[in-house]
Amino acid sequence: MTPPALPHGAARPRPLGALGRRLLGAAVPLALLLATGPQSGTAGATGATGATRAAAPAAAGSPTVAPSTTYPHTYSDWQDGLLAGNGKQGIIEFGDPRDDTVVFDDKDFFMARTEAHPHRTFNTVSQNDINRIRDELIAGDYRDANQLAADVQGYQGGGEGSKHPGYKMTIQLPDTGPVSDYVRSTDYASGVVKVNWHDDKGAWERDSFVSRTDGVTVQYLPAPAGQRLDVKLGLSIDPGMNLLNKGVTYTDNSTPDFLDLRAKYPSGSYDAGYEGVTRIVTDGTKTMAGSDVSVSGASYVMLLSLTQRYNGTYNGGAPAEQEWAGQPLQTRLAAIDDSYQTLLDRHTAEHRRIFGRVSVDFGATPQDRAKSTEELLAEQKNSPLPVPALYERMFYAGRYHLLGSSNATAAPDLLGNWTGDSNVGWDGYYHLDANLNLQISSGNIGNMPEAMAGYFSLNHQWQKDFETNARKLLGTRGMLTGGNTPNGEGLISNINFDYPYQYVTGGESWLLYPFWEHYEVTGDKQFLADQFYPLIRDMGDFYEDFLVKKDAKGKYIFAGSISPENTPPGGVPLAVNSVYDISGARFALSTLIQTSKILGRDADKIPVWQEKLDNLPPYLVNDDGALAEWAWPDLENKNNYQHRHSSGLMPVWPYREITPEKNPALFKAAQVFLQKKDQGSYENAGHGLLHGALIAADLDMADSVGAKLLRFAKDDYYYSSMATSHYNGHNTFATDVVNSVPTVMMEMLAATQPGTLELLPALPKGLDKGSISGMLGKGQFTIDKLSWDTAAHTADVTLTSGTDQDLTLIQRAGIASATGEGVSVQSSPLGNIARVLPLQRGKTVTVHLTLDAPRANLALGRPATASSESNGDQGAAKAFDGDPATRWSAGPSADSWIQVDLGTVRSVSEVDLAWEDSYAKGYRLQGSTDGTTWKDLYTQTDSAGGTEKIPLSATTRYVRMQGTAKSGPWGYSLWEMRVYG
Repeated sequence: MTPPALPHGAARPRPLGALGRRLLGAAVPLALLLATGPQSGTAGATGATGATRAAAPAAAGSPTVAPSTTYPHTYSDWQDGLLAGNGKQGIIEFGDPRDDTVVFDDKDFFMARTEAHPHRTFNTVSQNDINRIRDELIAGDYRDANQLAADVQGYQGGGEGSKHPGYKMTIQLPDTGPVSDYVRSTDYASGVVKVNWHDDKGAWERDSFVSRTDGVTVQYLPAPAGQRLDVKLGLSIDPGMNLLNKGVTYTDNSTPDFLDLRAKYPSGSYDAGYEGVTRIVTDGTKTMAGSDVSVSGASYVMLLSLTQRYNGTYNGGAPAEQEWAGQPLQTRLAAIDDSYQTLLDRHTAEHRRIFGRVSVDFGATPQDRAKSTEELLAEQKNSPLPVPALYERMFYAGRYHLLGSSNATAAPDLLGNWTGDSNVGWDGYYHLDANLNLQISSGNIGNMPEAMAGYFSLNHQWQKDFETNARKLLGTRGMLTGGNTPNGEGLISNINFDYPYQYVTGGESWLLYPFWEHYEVTGDKQFLADQFYPLIRDMGDFYEDFLVKKDAKGKYIFAGSISPENTPPGGVPLAVNSVYDISGARFALSTLIQTSKILGRDADKIPVWQEKLDNLPPYLVNDDGALAEWAWPDLENKNNYQHRHSSGLMPVWPYREITPEKNPALFKAAQVFLQKKDQGSYENAGHGLLHGALIAADLDMADSVGAKLLRFAKDDYYYSSMATSHYNGHNTFATDVVNSVPTVMMEMLAATQPGTLELLPALPKGLDKGSISGMLGKGQFTIDKLSWDTAAHTADVTLTSGTDQDLTLIQRAGIASATGEGVSVQSSPLGNIARVLPLQRGKTVTVHLTLDAPRANLALGRPATASSESNGDQGAAKAFDGDPATRWSAGPSADSWIQVDLGTVRSVSEVDLAWEDSYAKGYRLQGSTDGTTWKDLYTQTDSAGGTEKIPLSATTRYVRMQGTAKSGPWGYSLWEMRVYG
């Protein structure tokens, strides 16, 4: 995804000060306030007249409750508002407890298409031009081919515009004394947002949720016990939404019973518009106050809201005015005659059923879990290790926001389903080369098919337009992805010289991977037949038409080919044989063949597809020892490591095509690739760090995973609402980070494939004890519970298989012993890192593992010195502190050195050097028993940087890295120097 045209940083929330909760010496402690909550006012009668009580609070210190003790004071701080949603409607709640703002969003709220440009359009490229582009690429004339591809496609924009908020509701209460004990919270497990405070009237609570069962937003405000309340309610479009300045107009048609805002898109938009209606249910007196409604003398107020987009005369519809004149929303709302309690119970039962299937425990204390998000984020900034309570909150926030932005026909867009501004990054669309793929990536293994249903539906909605893309732009049958889209239309997005993305042929495979993953998890052959095969069958036709030229070795050539969104240094985007496209073809063709055989379909086509699969180009290893991002002779040494995307590592994640058992040489090359990427910042793009973390988990690189999660936790990706930004520093609201972090956490704890379960492949430092329950394996088994204790070197796992199978259990640190309950643990050909478990369908078994003790880093925290340092914050000790985010940085001299005192003479078997981007091209590792006389232990003259693991056999007390040649203009920079023995 490219940098936004209109980036907008979020303002930081402001503390409440004297008006807010007293953090020290509070009259009511935060944990106690969350545990007790205010009592409701006088119980209303049954039916729509009200409710019997407020939402039941969660237990104090619950890991699924996220309290916050600050609130946004101005509309521009909406990103810190608390979110709720059901995939269709979304709300953002924020502001002073007595002057609250609630923004209403809707999955369909995108700026309406114009009559001048109702759709995206592009040319039908001639076969002659397609052939010329292919031939020029194979001849190495990349720039000419890129230019021709740009010249002939004729793209013109059209269709729906950017995502936008609908309107805001204001909830105003009179001043009844100083506010104290303020806390707002989201109960992730129940799906209820709460605002609590005290004043002279007593204890207040306002609850909000967007019902998954009734499809309506529900807000409930009871008066404090023994009291009555007055409140003024109104709907409007805030100037900060940037709608009025774009020509959107609105009218307020509210009555004492219904708030009603009706908005029209600018002229020339097919008379399209949208509407929001709120039914006011109360035992108080309702009167009009201008366009607002005042309620007085009430024991409770319940608000029921619906939103609706009207497409106008597009596709033969009616103008918005005609639609809302029929009062469809009022009619639906009037039909709801249930009490608040009934609505709440129905919603929470369904929400809990879905949300609660998977849980984590990183060992946080109840006291830490009860802390506000602001407190936990502040603690994390000052800690080099994970704050367990914050990591638990990150996990549960991700599950909550994924569920809240998904429904049966739609998946989370770049904003989930929430925004307070129409000036959003990248229009808030679905982005199909990383962001959407990552956002839904926890849905299968996280056992949330309800969220995945919308994703699967969207892909079927896109099929026809994707086929149009392929036919017109590449002259093939099958499907070509659309780049980005706001809805179920899939015509390709803006393509030009810099983005000739009609040649991203591997994109459709990444979109289809979750379908295959669903099958791997469930074994559901009906799903294969109904959902997967109609799509993957298209890809057989695509590759049959697209792959037509072979190289001298008889391997098919991908000409053209893109590695989103990267470019070979000094080159152009359009190239040949990107690993992204090759791995996509390998996935598509292999799963197509498997599915065809399983379903007994298209047997006559299998030899055709098999021939294509057998002759795909092999992956290459470049001169750096890294997997080449382009598997083509004159491009293999042109990896552009420092880029936000990790498209060249797709064979690792999601496809898991490269593993230590399948191809150890490529596995090592992929590790080198990621090590080099880790020397950069991923341009601070959240999706880049997320994909990198998932790749690191599958490459068993725990430090890499840990460093990326720490960046999210430390570097202001998370707002006080636990929603996230796309960049660090609260820059550009987006939900790809919050939604995707649970996937990283699950993959670092358990990596699964059919027939294989790898335990704790990339457990970061600091998460030394914990458990995960309910995760699904890509092999038809459930991880009922996995618990670990690194200090005790133990892990226990309880499994239930959905089929009879032999499951290989792997723990790469080494398994000292393994005992089973309900299963006979058998040896594995892989040696002491694995055991084989003969599992029976439906039978739950438990395996207790004692793990080999990890090697001790003899240099950790030991006294260190260096010949120079670039500044006081990057001294020698930083290379031995165990913190992957700190480093030693030397002065400019090529003969700079750094050394560590192990305290006594030790046998040394390995030294690891984790270089930053400025590494030593040449160096010697030296040892000394007295710190004066040095002996060379190892000499390097052509280092490629990254993390080097150097085996040694030496007896020494002091270990020194003596530089001899720099890799660039700067002095040496070393994240960590580890010594093992």
